[in-house]
Amino acid sequence: MVSGGDSRGSDHGDLTDRILDAAARLVFRTGARKLSLSDVAALAGVSRPTIYRYFVSKEDLIDALGKREYRRFNAAMDDAISGVTGVARLEAAVDVVATFVDDQPPGRLLDLEPGFAHEQMAQALPMMTAGLEAVLLRCAREGGVDPAVEPGALAGAIARTALSHYMFPDVDNTATRRQLRAAAGLPAAVGSPRRRREIR
Repeated sequence: MVSGGDSRGSDHGDLTDRILDAAARLVFRTGARKLSLSDVAALAGVSRPTIYRYFVSKEDLIDALGKREYRRFNAAMDDAISGVTGVARLEAAVDVVATFVDDQPPGRLLDLEPGFAHEQMAQALPMMTAGLEAVLLRCAREGGVDPAVEPGALAGAIARTALSHYMFPDVDNTATRRQLRAAAGLPAAVGSPRRRREIR
């Protein structure tokens, strides 16, 4: 799935992220099919030839958007679960998934390009499921999950619940976290709701 993000890293990485951020905003404005590299260049503040120094085609750019989200998801997951064990590890992982969903502009791609949105969700599902399954296996070894629970099945249930909130966003912006925690067998948490990110 595609979302906007902050640039970071070296000068090379900063420029790449600037291009990707511009592309992400345009995908949510006009859809992937209508994405123009000239428009991406203008929004990123670079020349069109500069775009081709980093991405050989529009398809390559869109693919890079998905790969960046995969890297960011994994990095966020690794950071969240480090230093915690058992149930706390599972809670941290569920929060990462909820944040990932909240960072997606609700329903925008489904309205613009249902086929592209479905493709993005199809790529996100195994990514989230694999990440959650690895966490659940560690939690089980630490006594944080009932040993009778099948990690792969529970991971799939949590991931599918997450994607259902992207497809059918709730007016209650705490619903994603509450229902993901319920799917994971965790008690309801008390905390401030997190607002969805808007792409302008």
